[in-house]
Amino acid sequence: MDPAVYRLFSQVCPYLIAWLLFFLGLTIATLIRRAYRHEEQVHRDSMIGGELPGLPLVLMHSVAFLYSCLLGDWLSALVFGWWGPGFLVVAILVLSRRRIDWRRIALGTSAACKLNYLILVGLFFHHGQLAPVFAYSLWIMHDQVRLAWLQFNADRTRRTVEDWWLPRICYPLFLAIPLYDERFPWRWACVAAAGVIIVLWLWGLARLLRRGIFTRRPRSFTDNLRDIVYIREKPKAG
Repeated sequence: MDPAVYRLFSQVCPYLIAWLLFFLGLTIATLIRRAYRHEEQVHRDSMIGGELPGLPLVLMHSVAFLYSCLLGDWLSALVFGWWGPGFLVVAILVLSRRRIDWRRIALGTSAACKLNYLILVGLFFHHGQLAPVFAYSLWIMHDQVRLAWLQFNADRTRRTVEDWWLPRICYPLFLAIPLYDERFPWRWACVAAAGVIIVLWLWGLARLLRRGIFTRRPRSFTDNLRDIVYIREKPKAG
């Protein structure tokens, strides 16, 4: 596999991380406002609000896919194809509002996402490019904070208890990467952001546990297929 592909991804990461830090700031501002107003209602989720923070990071997979093809690195193209062209195809289907029964591929899609993450992280570590690994964790853990506080949803933490996919522990652990890399982009901003995220995440989970709703699954399936693993359990309409 050509190291240039992974180096390119890493070179773009300072901008991707800055984008994610911006949305983390918006989330913190929202939580402060809700606390000041004593708001407790569930925040309405949307595909834009849920996916926009990570959209540039996901689109970078398409760039890496095309670059891999140009270099003739077909194995890397295969790896980046899942969240690259694969994501674009699914996004077009979802945005077109076509009626699609996702249940047939729900379990396989969930497993493929998990496997693809492990392969990508392994390859980035292998090539010594850790900024993308941190960016994945920053994206995912910010999303977990947003869900825990705004939608009372333990999401991946709850699902870890359900399916025992223990590699999910990598998400918070990899937030520590900037502590051990003096050349890391936006190093101290990333360290501070990681600390804030960990505190808010654990605090949010503790609130859900105290309220007895940690194990409560979402009552509806979101348009962005976040809960696709549960779609196979949804009864057919009509």
